[in-house]
Amino acid sequence: MPMRGCRPSEPHFQGRIIVKRIATLAAVTAALTAAVLPATAGAAPKQPQAQILGTVQINGPSSALVTARYTCPEGVHLWVSAKQSADGSRDARLTQEGSSAFSAAWLQNHPTSFTCDGSWKTGTFQVDLSEYGFGALRKGQAWVQFCLIGETTFLSESRWVAVR
Repeated sequence: MPMRGCRPSEPHFQGRIIVKRIATLAAVTAALTAAVLPATAGAAPKQPQAQILGTVQINGPSSALVTARYTCPEGVHLWVSAKQSADGSRDARLTQEGSSAFSAAWLQNHPTSFTCDGSWKTGTFQVDLSEYGFGALRKGQAWVQFCLIGETTFLSESRWVAVR
């Protein structure tokens, strides 16, 4: 005579099997989640992104600092530019191609000290007259451009930024 409680057809035994299956499923789910999350939680975006931060800081007669937060998988060329109208106010013409014809000041630079490795970076970049440009920024607003170009990367972030 079979012992009670050991036969698969008895409700008590089937209950244990269900509990074991649920526990096993939970353990497998937890293990998979733990394996996948580290790979995706801190993963850098595959597309380049940038945010121009804070204000443009005047640091000389024809020199200023632009700070940006950016990420890029690769990049070989960075260009940062700040253009301003004569009275320091927003002029919609400065947002267009060829806008230097309408600006009273245009400071720019091609910084070589930047890193593209897929992680977020924050950098402060000087714009001035060392390569090309004219005038001097004054307190007000400037049209700032942050452009990054690489073999497979193109990023152009532009916006009005307060100049201090």
